[in-house]
Amino acid sequence: MAKHSNVYYIFTNNSFQAVEHARAYKNNYGLDLFTHDEKVYEGRSGLIVVNSKTAANFETKLASNGGIDRLNELINAQIARTGESPRYTQPNERKDELFPPREKDEDVILAMDAYDKMKHFYRRFHIEHDIALYTLKNEDDEHRMVYAECESYMLALDHHHRLDEIKKWLAGLENGIKSEVERLFNQSLTNPQKYANYAHANILNRFDEAKAHNEPILEARRHENEKRDEEYKEKLAEQENEAKERYAHAIKAAEQGIMNRHKVHNSEIDGKSLIMQLFREHEISVPLKTQGWIIGSLYDIYFDAKDDEWTYQYYKTSKNSTVFQKYLLLLVEAVNSKKHTEEADSL
Repeated sequence: MAKHSNVYYIFTNNSFQAVEHARAYKNNYGLDLFTHDEKVYEGRSGLIVVNSKTAANFETKLASNGGIDRLNELINAQIARTGESPRYTQPNERKDELFPPREKDEDVILAMDAYDKMKHFYRRFHIEHDIALYTLKNEDDEHRMVYAECESYMLALDHHHRLDEIKKWLAGLENGIKSEVERLFNQSLTNPQKYANYAHANILNRFDEAKAHNEPILEARRHENEKRDEEYKEKLAEQENEAKERYAHAIKAAEQGIMNRHKVHNSEIDGKSLIMQLFREHEISVPLKTQGWIIGSLYDIYFDAKDDEWTYQYYKTSKNSTVFQKYLLLLVEAVNSKKHTEEADSL
C-alpha cells in the first residue's frame, strides 16, 4: 500500500473533506478502510463502502455486492473521476496541523477522591472564601456532590442543592478545611459508637487508626443485620404459615358448602379465585379459556332446589360460559366423593 498520512478524508459535495473523528477499520483484503459518522469508507477514494451498523457482516455485504473485485472496480472508477484522496497525495500531512489541540479547560482538573482514592475529572464552578468548589465534570443535576481540595485530595462536602449550607459551613471554619477534618476525625476516635470517616483518614494519612476503630462498629452492625435478617425470615415463615392456614380453611369451608348444598361465593383467597383453586385441588383439568372465565366472570355456585341441580351466577358485564356447567358437575362429584372416602376411612 502506498504511503499515506494519518488524516482521513471523505468525498462529499464533490470534494474531499478531512474528518477528525475517524478510526481504522480492519479487514482481510488489504484495503485502507475507516469508520466515520456510522459509515465505513475507503481511504484512497473517500468512497462509502458500507454502513458501520452492518460492518460486523462485512463479508456478507461484500459478497452480495459482487465481491472484492467489484469493490476494487468502484474504487478505481471513483479515483479516475476525482483523483486520489489527500491522505495519499499529501502523505506527510499531520492530523494536528488540521485539527490543533483544543485549549485546556482551566476549570477542569484530574484529582483523587479522598474516600475511594480513585482519580476523576472535576470541574470548578464556584469560589467561596478563597476555597474552590468542584463537582464531577460530567454531572449537572441538583443532587450532584460538591467537593473541595484538601491535601491533594477531593473531599466530598454535600449535595449541590445544599450549596447555601456548604457556604455557611465554610464561613464558620476558623483554621481551614484540614483543621476541621482533623477535629472531626479525632472526635470520632473518642466515641466507640461513632464511625470514623475514611475520607478524613486518607487525608490525614491515618487510615489504619480509622480501620481499627471501625472494625468493632462494623462487627456490631453485622450482628445487628444478621439478627434483623433472621427476624425477617421468621416473620415471612409466620406469614406463609398463616396464609397456608387461611387457604386450607377457605378450601375446606367451600367443600363443606358444596357437601351441604350451600351457596359458595367465588371469593379471592391469597389473590386467587377460590372456585378455580377447588378445581386444582381436586385435579380437574379445565381449559385455559374456561379458567380465565372462572377467575374473571364467575360470581358464585349454588344448588337450585327447584330444578334439583347445581348452577351458577356470573357478572352481568361478562358473557356466559358454554362449558362451565359440565366442569361444575365434575367438581361437585369430586367433592362429594372425597366426603364419602373420608367417612369410610373414619369407620
